[in-house]
Amino acid sequence: MNGSLAPRFWAVHLLAVVLVAMAGVLGFWQLGSWQDTREREAVDLSRLAPEPLSGVMGSDDPFPGNKVGQPVTAEGTWVPGGTIYVSGRQHEGEDGYWQVTPLAIGDATAPALPVVLGWVASPGVAPAAPSGPGDLVAYLQPTEGTGQVDTDPSDDVLPQLRTADVIQYVDQDLYGAYAVAREGVGGLPAADLAQLPEASTFTGLRNLLYAIEWWVFGAFAVFIWFRYVRDSLRAEEEPGETSAAGTPRVASQA
Repeated sequence: MNGSLAPRFWAVHLLAVVLVAMAGVLGFWQLGSWQDTREREAVDLSRLAPEPLSGVMGSDDPFPGNKVGQPVTAEGTWVPGGTIYVSGRQHEGEDGYWQVTPLAIGDATAPALPVVLGWVASPGVAPAAPSGPGDLVAYLQPTEGTGQVDTDPSDDVLPQLRTADVIQYVDQDLYGAYAVAREGVGGLPAADLAQLPEASTFTGLRNLLYAIEWWVFGAFAVFIWFRYVRDSLRAEEEPGETSAAGTPRVASQA
């Protein structure tokens, strides 16, 4: 590479690296902003004003897909003997269980809604299940379907919170949903929501488009760099046409 071309050549290399790195960093920053915005909206949806359970779904209704995490008010009677525990639940980084007791929405024979009372380290240290009348604010959740198999149907521990599994422990129908108590019942720490509501499709869309725009800019910078390097090398390797003998070809005089 000749001396006049080398400084400019390496300066272009450096400029290309800086532009591509800047585009990549800014693109990922916008992508992170898009993800954060969607997560915040999902959490905010769970902070809506509570609605009566009867206004959100009935006992025979399929779960309303746009109501994941919706706070509801529920009143009824705690079902005696229906308390179960759901394994594999974490709280503040510690493994444990959910304590779940169905709440009959109405009298003791009415269809019941399984309610996650809170988190416990193990069933052996769980407080006594609530009894009698009950009313609470809880987050509505669709029943789980992880496909996990209950290896010991004789105990009161389940690997997932699914209506078809819980119904074995009660004598009445169950809702096609469960609820997570907003405040732990019986002094238990409140359980974390297993499922949050989905954010709108267009939430944070501007940030996502900005991220794509930065990456396109970075790709364009790479393309320009490639063209410049290719043309520079080609010009250096072919400074002019030469004759077959290796001497410059002189134009014929008229």
